[in-house]
Amino acid sequence: MTALSPHLRQATPVVATRGEGVHLYGEDGRRYLDFTAGIGVTSTGHCHPKVVAAAQEQVATLVHGQYTTVMHRPLRQLVEKLGEVLPTGLDSLFFTNSGSEAVEAALRLARQATGRPNIIVCHGGFHGRTVAAASMTTSGTRFRSGFSPLMSGVVVTPFPAAHRYGWDEDTATRFALQELDYTLQTISSPADTAAIIVEPVLGEGGYVPATRAFLAGLRERADRHGFLLILDEVQTGVGRTGRFWG
Repeated sequence: MTALSPHLRQATPVVATRGEGVHLYGEDGRRYLDFTAGIGVTSTGHCHPKVVAAAQEQVATLVHGQYTTVMHRPLRQLVEKLGEVLPTGLDSLFFTNSGSEAVEAALRLARQATGRPNIIVCHGGFHGRTVAAASMTTSGTRFRSGFSPLMSGVVVTPFPAAHRYGWDEDTATRFALQELDYTLQTISSPADTAAIIVEPVLGEGGYVPATRAFLAGLRERADRHGFLLILDEVQTGVGRTGRFWG
């Protein structure tokens, strides 16, 4: 008999039958308050009537239009809507199936655009489970253990997680930026560094926001050395932090 893999365990014993707003309803007849919001997916609540109506209308019209084969108006409308909220200068979009695929596309683009091999990641970051994305993930060994060798060219630098070091945020930020400079001097030369990738808020690494000064420091160094700064907003984007982007 076929069965679900036992390696992805459920956090709760709930068997959900339906969702409504912030609640899930189980086969046991009980109502549960869903603090996870579908791991951040159902930002308007479960089965919001406007979302349901839009999905039903689309499924009855066109289920799948692969945009390297055909074009359709909903895709163009989505591009226009994203253009209203994207930062100035980000005006070219590429749609992917998952966060891991998006991260790998960003890695590939950075290497091709700069002609440089290395990518710097922040300790505690989560970027996905596929081979290249897992090679950039340092939030836990479970994401990268058991299928070595991983992708080469990945260098890890500290993230300013003040609580982890027992410091205040300013001290942790200064330390993280100093260590990044040391990394660029001793491990990955700027001439070999294609990009640094960072989550504005560590996700699987403990929900730790990056400080404004740390992100500004990354931007300054990227500009000075000619490498790219990649912000992984898979978990922090689309309103999950209270703003559209983290």
